[in-house]
Amino acid sequence: MNPLAVERSQVDGCDLLAVEGELDIATASRMISALNETVASLELPLVVDLSRVDFLDSTGLGLLLNAHSRVRRLGQGFAISCPAGPIARVFEIAGMAETLHVRPTRHAAVLAATQAARA
Repeated sequence: MNPLAVERSQVDGCDLLAVEGELDIATASRMISALNETVASLELPLVVDLSRVDFLDSTGLGLLLNAHSRVRRLGQGFAISCPAGPIARVFEIAGMAETLHVRPTRHAAVLAATQAARA
């Protein structure tokens, strides 16, 4: 098992959560804490960078969908940075790639989150 690490920063006018490790039922509490803390003080669009995530299960997918809903209710944009591969495939199979604004690069995700905030 690869433990979960989440680091918050700001990049190009967005809040960024860079996630590393496995995002699943065993690590969900760490991700919930990071998301809750971020959403509670959110003033910018949010990008979640999953480029260093090794595994994503339905629990992690549900957490991200919930975060998207919460961020949108605040009037902010939300996007996920996730390169092509098995993690991106989870979003495609679940039919959530467009809903969650999954993009292959951090730059593309920042643009998507910023545009979604204006919509």
